[in-house]
Amino acid sequence: MFRLIQLQAQQGVPRIGVDPDGYGSERAALARYRETPTMFSGVGRFDAAGRLAEIIMDSACGSASGCSRPAAVVHADTFQRLCDTCAFGLSVLTLPELALRLGVAVRPAPVLAPSGRHAAPEESSPVGNRIAREFASHVDDPVWRMELCAELARTPSAINGLMIGVGALSHRAVLDHYPSLCALGTQLPSVVHADLVRATARPLSPAGVTALRLGL
Repeated sequence: MFRLIQLQAQQGVPRIGVDPDGYGSERAALARYRETPTMFSGVGRFDAAGRLAEIIMDSACGSASGCSRPAAVVHADTFQRLCDTCAFGLSVLTLPELALRLGVAVRPAPVLAPSGRHAAPEESSPVGNRIAREFASHVDDPVWRMELCAELARTPSAINGLMIGVGALSHRAVLDHYPSLCALGTQLPSVVHADLVRATARPLSPAGVTALRLGL
């Protein structure tokens, strides 16, 4: 299920507002969002239990000037999407940094094409998808863990795949793989490690769950 969301900061604390209307596909939700972009911040994907699993941010700059350049970051206080030019001199967050601050995976939306034969496919991060898909069956492999940490250092957005992969483990699987999970926790790149440690302050968030399951 997909719903439109609003990102706001109240006294420095990020808050996520959710529109009650639901949509069956990401494309339908994004199409509705782009009809009223000033009212919402993006689209949220919710799991079967109704929990927010992922935030999909529009790929266009959202500055008041009407800039049409691609968004690269968000304002650190207002979460407004900004291109590199409009963000110059401001305090900003990358999408991976925003994901860790919110405790929810964040990725840019695909560019929508007209529906029909020539519609653009819904794209996502291939690295993050691969990590999420392989995690349960590869986390016990020390070579794979080393390659994963190298990928996290090269591709910060891959943190989304890590959070999805760790979060998808059952409680039994966490117990079975716990030594390997803790080993991975000690191997993480320093920036990722520090951000996940801070996320333990929100233990029920996806980032907090990831951190605790990695023994952080």
